[in-house]
Amino acid sequence: MSQQMTGAQALVQALLKMGTARIYGIIGTSNVAFVDALYDVRGEIRYVSCRHEQVAASMADAEGRLTGRPGVVLVHSGPGALNALISAGNAYKDSSPMMIITGAVKRRLAKCDGMLEVDHRRVFAPLCKGTFRPESAAEIPGVFSLAYRAAMSGARGPVLIEIPEDVWIEKAEIDIDQMPLAADPPPPVDRADVKAALDMLTAARLPLVLSGGGVAYSHSSPDLVKFVEALSLPVITTGNGRGTIPETHPLCLGRVGFGGGNVVADKALEKCDALLCLGAGISDMTSYEFTSPIGATNIMVVNISPECLSPQAPKSKLIVGDAADFLRQALAELGGRREAPRGLWTEALAEARELWNLIVWSCASRQGKLPCPGHVIRQLAGKVPEDTIVSVGAGMHLLYPMVYMPAKHPLCYLSTVNFGSMGFGLAAAMAAKSVYPQRTVVAVLGDGDFMMTMQDLETAVREGLDIKIVILNDFRYRVLNFRQKLQFGGRIIGTEHNNPDFAQLAKCFGAAGYRLDSPEQVDRVLDSALAAKGPVVVDVIIDPEDMPPMNAEATLRMSAG
Repeated sequence: MSQQMTGAQALVQALLKMGTARIYGIIGTSNVAFVDALYDVRGEIRYVSCRHEQVAASMADAEGRLTGRPGVVLVHSGPGALNALISAGNAYKDSSPMMIITGAVKRRLAKCDGMLEVDHRRVFAPLCKGTFRPESAAEIPGVFSLAYRAAMSGARGPVLIEIPEDVWIEKAEIDIDQMPLAADPPPPVDRADVKAALDMLTAARLPLVLSGGGVAYSHSSPDLVKFVEALSLPVITTGNGRGTIPETHPLCLGRVGFGGGNVVADKALEKCDALLCLGAGISDMTSYEFTSPIGATNIMVVNISPECLSPQAPKSKLIVGDAADFLRQALAELGGRREAPRGLWTEALAEARELWNLIVWSCASRQGKLPCPGHVIRQLAGKVPEDTIVSVGAGMHLLYPMVYMPAKHPLCYLSTVNFGSMGFGLAAAMAAKSVYPQRTVVAVLGDGDFMMTMQDLETAVREGLDIKIVILNDFRYRVLNFRQKLQFGGRIIGTEHNNPDFAQLAKCFGAAGYRLDSPEQVDRVLDSALAAKGPVVVDVIIDPEDMPPMNAEATLRMSAG
């Protein structure tokens, strides 16, 4: 039934129909009328006021990843919108559904190059699946429907809706009940392709599965585990595929590639003679910028997006479709078939396993005056539930939780895997706790990463978010500092900094703060931090020369190439 309402009220009703529970944002003159409309539904939609648009948009991104429904961020025209660009890039690269709602100058002021005016649609177009603008209040339901469809069809991603300031207050007869909210269904997977993939795996001596974000986002992890157990197939994962098979499962070899890949998974990619990629492709990340040898001569990629094949990647057969559909059909084809454990894989990976186990042990066992970061994170992992959500920023710090906090469930590890931007981890932790208030949420950050968004610790305190923030503090941008030492003759410039006392800073914001600067304090400080209520910051002072567990050979080869 249609009724008269303002443009702002129309958008509020559209968001309610979508199931929106939270909007993250920053108020401005171009969107204040919309914020006013949120006042009337404050019991249904919580408006979370943030202190920087990158944080607000990253919170929306994280919510989109966790719920599968577009997270929503509200920004001010011009400068406010541009501050959200990094987060749009994160969501686009990691296929996270998000709606960026930006105000715009009044319609009569359009194209006069006035204050706050920028061509949002043109600026955001390369990083969004669609950009939209209603020219009247009456157009808002139709525009919203198109934006939702774009965000949720195929590989999901961010969209932008630009609404002029005067459209918020314009009235029109609007029927939200008639507004369609639907995504295009993925193309069905052909049964012949499923049989061909099974034949490829059956004929191989060393078959391998690469599981990616498409498995996590399609909620098909249980079927993945049944599938690989039936055929005794080892699994490597992408960053967004972590937890699609528990990393404690005997068939899981762990994360592959740059930014957290381990020696065993990397060696498996080199040794395999047949590779089935589910919800992922061979990317620059998977292959250390295409410098890693890949043994497979037969590669099949099952992905919802036909754009997942990089031109630099080995030739692959693409099956466009949902990984969940493929797995359902594959399990039906297999029936009760069960393959014996593959002894050839045990032999092929024995040396790599021995090396990796030694690296993992040594990186958590170093003795010194300062806490060993590997030991700190390993101890932390033993104190939190297995469904804990871990978020990270960008930098060397993320390699510690990658190894010492195994992912046992999909979507319990949040990272800007494919864009690599700093400033995501704190925001993602806040969103995760908002979505799942009963779950433990831990952000493991570097000092450089935390410094980029630490102002929103105030948001966490105001919202009462019980998150634990562990800062591995080395007083530098350590990845680049290492490269300066290894590749540029130790010519150090721009990578070493001073920091405030983060524990004291946390207390200034009203959060709890702990400083961990000696090995003897590790368990006591972690226990106190986990027991404390509300936001907690643990400032872990570490040796900047400490090396995390990683495939150093592959990383150096990539850097040189």
